[in-house]
Amino acid sequence: MEELVRFDGPVQGTTRTAVRSCRIGGIDIMPGQKIVALFAAANRDPAAFTQADELVLDRAPNRHLGYGWGPHSCIGTTVAQAGLRALVAALSGHPARLVAAGEGVRRRTATMRAFDTLPAALLP
Repeated sequence: MEELVRFDGPVQGTTRTAVRSCRIGGIDIMPGQKIVALFAAANRDPAAFTQADELVLDRAPNRHLGYGWGPHSCIGTTVAQAGLRALVAALSGHPARLVAAGEGVRRRTATMRAFDTLPAALLP
């Protein structure tokens, strides 16, 4: 499940305001300046992930930023992880198989990824 979150995670990025002068990647940042941290780009960083643009379900270690990081991480991370594990366990033990039943429609947001609709069906 963690690789799915790394590969196409819900958190794409976030905006932060600098509280002091600093330098990031050779760029001077001034106090009060806003920056956008792109977690999705970091999750595809070839310096951090071998085969970064490929879905590798058994990737380990997998220190992705799909739920944010540190004090800014999603408070619902453990609930989301438990829900994903329960879903996979339920589907793997079900006699029917889950298949796509149409095209999914993504929400049009800049920093969060989610589906408005994701049609699916259980087939015998």
